[in-house]
Amino acid sequence: MLSDVHDHLYAVDDPDSVVAESKERGVKLIITNAENYDTALRCLELAEKHDIVRAAVGIHPEYALNVSESEIEQIERLLSNERVVAVGEIGLDYKFATTSEEKERQKVFFRKQIELAKEYGLPVEVHSRRAHRPVLELLAEYDVPVNLHWFSGPMRDVIRGVELGFYFSFGPAVLHYESYRAVVDVVPLDRILLETDMPVRFGGKEARPWWVKDVAKFIADVKKTSVDNVLQRTWQNARRLFRV
Repeated sequence: MLSDVHDHLYAVDDPDSVVAESKERGVKLIITNAENYDTALRCLELAEKHDIVRAAVGIHPEYALNVSESEIEQIERLLSNERVVAVGEIGLDYKFATTSEEKERQKVFFRKQIELAKEYGLPVEVHSRRAHRPVLELLAEYDVPVNLHWFSGPMRDVIRGVELGFYFSFGPAVLHYESYRAVVDVVPLDRILLETDMPVRFGGKEARPWWVKDVAKFIADVKKTSVDNVLQRTWQNARRLFRV
């Protein structure tokens, strides 16, 4: 069972064709993550249109710097929809937030959206570029299910995330950066998920959901197990976390 728990399906040129080919290639679950309210609506539209698609709705930390906090209220109105399975993509990004004021603004958005996830009984899909430790410290204050998307932070932070019981979704980056081998080795298989972050480009090509099979092969090599076992376990993990 192929599952891509973190991508941006709305951002590709022809989402319907991508879904059709994904199904042909054995993909059973695509979770398309929003970045703001407008993209949240597009995610929800795709989730309502395609049986294998679900939506994560939220405000990305980059957008948190230039939208009103009232947009969080708009996001909340979508959370009771049965096709919404997570609050995301949310978190901190210190590539974009460089001043103390900007970092604090991102934290306000992050906290408010975590609180919504807790209220609605949803997991969070978390972005943590250049802010791994602050993200972990903030998440540790809440009792919500967490998926750390594309988490590459220092090993002590990886270990901390494991200790907190968080999930980690790995994508095609593991095929391009050898440093991910140590991260995958530390994270237990029952906390590993597969993702692509489509349409991010790897090797000059836009990622596609079925690429998760190659990611699974890498994980199987690190874990010294079969690809089928990795695919089955990550499918079970996805179903458990997102209740699909």
